[in-house]
Amino acid sequence: MTLANYMRAAMERAVYHIQPEDGLVHGEIPGFVNVNAQGRTLLECRHALTELLEDWVDFRLSRGLAVPTLDGIELPSRNEF
Repeated sequence: MTLANYMRAAMERAVYHIQPEDGLVHGEIPGFVNVNAQGRTLLECRHALTELLEDWVDFRLSRGLAVPTLDGIELPSRNEF
C-alpha cells in the first residue's frame, strides 16, 4: 500500500506542457532526476511517465539509493528488508 501511495503522490506533482515545435505533450516530475516522458496525448504521456517512474523507483531502491520523501512517505531500500 505504501508504494501505491508513493506513486500517487509523485504523479500528483507531475507537470505537463505541449511542445510547440512538434505538438507532443511533455511531462516531468520535479525533484525526480531524468523522470520525464512525452506522448501524443496527455493520457499517453501520463502512462509513459508512470511506467518510467516505476522503473526509476525500482532501480534506485534495488541499489540502495534514496528516493525523495513525499507526503511523509519514505520507501526503504531493498537492502533494508
